Amino acid sequence: MSEHDIQKTLQSLQIPSEYARYESTDDISRLDTWKASTVQLLRDLSGSINEKELSVTEQADVIAAVASFSDTEPWTSPESRALATEILSNFSEPNLSLMLQLLEQNVNPPFRSSLHPLLNPSTGRKLSRPAGGPMGSQDFYETQTWKNYPAAGNLVFWCLRHIQSQDYGRLWYLVIPPIMTFLDDYQVPYKLKGVKMVEELLQHVPREILKRTGVDGLILTSLNNCLAQLDDVKSPQLIQATVPVSLSLSLITTTLGSPAQFDQLCALLGERIIGTIWLYSYDKLGVVQASVDSLPPLLSALGLGSSRYLKALIPQLLHPLIPSTDDSSRREELKKQLRSTCETLAKVCPTIIEEEFRRLLVANHEMFHDLVAGIA
Repeated sequence: MSEHDIQKTLQSLQIPSEYARYESTDDISRLDTWKASTVQLLRDLSGSINEKELSVTEQADVIAAVASFSDTEPWTSPESRALATEILSNFSEPNLSLMLQLLEQNVNPPFRSSLHPLLNPSTGRKLSRPAGGPMGSQDFYETQTWKNYPAAGNLVFWCLRHIQSQDYGRLWYLVIPPIMTFLDDYQVPYKLKGVKMVEELLQHVPREILKRTGVDGLILTSLNNCLAQLDDVKSPQLIQATVPVSLSLSLITTTLGSPAQFDQLCALLGERIIGTIWLYSYDKLGVVQASVDSLPPLLSALGLGSSRYLKALIPQLLHPLIPSTDDSSRREELKKQLRSTCETLAKVCPTIIEEEFRRLLVANHEMFHDLVAGIA
C-alpha cells in the first residue's frame, strides 16, 4: 500500500460526527454500514504498516485514527477493537518526538477554538484571572467544535497511557488543556470522561508539575464541581468516579499528616459528600448509594479525624435499615437478620452478652428485648 493509499485509508477511518449524537440520529443504517467497513480497513492498514517504514508524522496519523477504535464505543466492534489493539502494539513505547507530533497536530487542534479560560495555552499553568474577563467562561462553552469529533477522548486516553513520566515537563502545555476541557464541560457524560482522564494522569504525572503549575488546585475545584452535579442520569457514575480521584489528588499533592491534607479530606467528606450530596440528594437513591460506596478509602485516609463526622455518618448508614413501607413481611425479615447478626457477634465475642447487650436492655428493655434477650 502506497503512502497515498495509507492516507486514504486513514481518512476513511475517521469517525463520522453523527456518532456524537448517536442516540438521536436518524441515519443509523448508514453508520452501521460504515462501521462494518472499518474491519477490512483496519485489516488492510495492519498489513501495510508492516511493509513500510513510517515517518513520525505518519506514525502519529496512524495512532490518531486507530486509537479511536481501542475502546468500547458505538462505532467499534470486537473485531475492530482487536485489530486496533494489534496495530497500536507497534507504538507501545512512543518517544518524545512522536508524542509531540501527536499532541500538537492530532490531539489539540479540535480544542483550540475552545481555550480553557483559566489555563495559559503556552505553558499549561493556571491563570490568576480568567482569560477574556468575566465572560471568558461563556465563550468557552459556546465554541465547542471539539464535540464534532466523537473519538477525541479516546486519543487523549491513549496519550495519557503512553506518555513517559519524564516527558510531562515538555508536554504539559499540550496535555492538560484537553483534560480540563472535558472535566469542566457542562454536560455530565463529558465530565465523567474528564474525571477518568485525571485518574489516568495521576498514575504517571510527577507531583511537582501539578504543584508548580497550580493545576492541582484547578483540578480539585473542578472535581468539587463534579460532586455538585446531582440531577443527571449519570450522576451516580460521576460521583462514584470523582470521590476516589479527588482523594488521590489530595494524597499526592499534600504531605502525609499535614494540615493541608487534613483540610482537603475534611472538605471532601464534610462539605461535598455530607453537606452537598446528602443534603440536596437525600431522595436520589443512586446518588446517595454511590457516595456511600466511596466512603471506606476516604474514612481510612482520615483515620481518627473522621470521628468529627460521626453524627452525620451514623444516621446515614443506619437509614437503609429502617423499613420505608408498611410491609410486615419485610419488617419481620429485617428483625430476623438483625437478631442473627447479634447472635453471630455473641459467638465471636461472648463478653458482649453480659456487657453491651445488658446495657441495651437496661436502657430500653421494650425496644431491645426481641433483638438481644435470651442470646447465650
